[in-house]
Amino acid sequence: MLLAGCGGGSDTANGGTAPLVMARVKDAVGLDPSHETDGISLNTTAEVFENLVTFRPGSFDLAPALATKWSSNAAGTAWTFVLRPGATFADGTPADAGAVKFNFDRWRLSNDPNRGNFDYSYYADMFGGFPGVIRDVRVMSPLTVRLELTHPFGPFLRDIAMPPFAIGSPTAIKADAKGFELKPVGSGPYAVAEWVRDDHITLTANSTYNGQLPKPVYQTVVIRDIPDQATSVLSLEKGDIEMLTDPRADDAKTLAQQKGIVVADQPSNNVAYLALNVEKKPFDRLLVRQAIAYAIDAAAIAKGLYAPGTIVAANWTPPGMLGENPTVKPYAHDIARAKALLKQAGLPNGFSTDIYYPTAPRPYMPEPQRLAETLQAQLKDAGISVTLEPYEFGVFLSKVRNGEHQMCLIGWSGDNGDPDDFFYPLLDQDSAHKGTAQNYSFWRDPKFHALMLAGQGTVDEAKRRQIYMRANAMIHEQVPAIPIVHTVVPIALSTSIRGYVPSPDTRYNFELIKPAGAPK
Repeated sequence: MLLAGCGGGSDTANGGTAPLVMARVKDAVGLDPSHETDGISLNTTAEVFENLVTFRPGSFDLAPALATKWSSNAAGTAWTFVLRPGATFADGTPADAGAVKFNFDRWRLSNDPNRGNFDYSYYADMFGGFPGVIRDVRVMSPLTVRLELTHPFGPFLRDIAMPPFAIGSPTAIKADAKGFELKPVGSGPYAVAEWVRDDHITLTANSTYNGQLPKPVYQTVVIRDIPDQATSVLSLEKGDIEMLTDPRADDAKTLAQQKGIVVADQPSNNVAYLALNVEKKPFDRLLVRQAIAYAIDAAAIAKGLYAPGTIVAANWTPPGMLGENPTVKPYAHDIARAKALLKQAGLPNGFSTDIYYPTAPRPYMPEPQRLAETLQAQLKDAGISVTLEPYEFGVFLSKVRNGEHQMCLIGWSGDNGDPDDFFYPLLDQDSAHKGTAQNYSFWRDPKFHALMLAGQGTVDEAKRRQIYMRANAMIHEQVPAIPIVHTVVPIALSTSIRGYVPSPDTRYNFELIKPAGAPK
């Protein structure tokens, strides 16, 4: 879907020389994609970097990026990539096979001299630790690189297309690895010109870019952080900004009715969920986890707090994804059943607990405070007393990665269209290491782990479908976390711009956007 506006202000009609301004309610955590796990950071870095391969805007279809073509051996254990001639990073460093090896070695090798004292948790979570499934990276020629795997790996191409595995300038990283988190250097359509924390990030067109996507029309993009949602809505109405991400459901409905504004829905590719820390009592007991699932009224949450099109979650994975299990149904809202299960667990009077949650809206959670309060009230009906623990997003991540919570309210926006991206980083034992965990339930089930390895170890789609159907059933039965909803993600746009493409991974693709009055 390509959205076209019908307006266009005089200040932007002249070749897009005035800045394109987008607002969101929260700043990035960092801008070195290999260190970050949050979508706000990674959607920004996706404008600055390129991967070996990427996704076509609006889909999860694989497309060339730094690599123009690729192939594997018959066993699926070695992948050869031929790179784009003349590709350079914004600092002039060649984006060649040596640069690709530099980046992959930095991520995967614990003793790499350029690794620094940083977390590479996304690499570990997707590839099974360090070095994980990528056994070696070989430079075959300046424009040819080969990645050798320990075994066939079903999601491999989709995984390396994800933003955390984008290729950065070795020159810039070696000069100042910590500074690279603030002002990274890639080979993508844009470069970071300025980052004023909690205020704005300014991107400028990268004059060295010669990739597959169009050269940007807007030479400057300003990403503003406006924490107050009423202010951001007013800014769009007044024409101070052209794009507003993740408006609240009520705001999106109101904006869609206004002249000069259109609201687009990005395809559902996420899950909002309540993680139950099984290392903390009484969440180590299945009966308690099941009681919480029965106490939650997900249908009321979807209707009251989310935009139309939101789906009550049955499966862990979004609707339509490989491995969707039609036999898995949402837990019914049944307070009597919840109380009976608690009594059976030896808690006839209920118990007290907490819910950690981020204060800033997320694509899968536009109103975290209201959602947390709603869960608090629903669980109270079952005799469960909940203390709410709100935190700024960076602090929140630090706490839940260390397992300080008993329950936490969080979610996930998919990166690559593969079910492994929802299962393995979020619930596998390999992702449950305190300090870098993304498995916030700290659930470590050997049978589930075996399923994950089986799904990764084959490229046979029929086999993978059956494996992930079993994984969806297992999560429903064992309840390490409770999926609540899968949402569509609205984005509000001024009709003074055109060309925005709603994508399932919520990328912005600023390089596709033009003033409405620009030549087609």
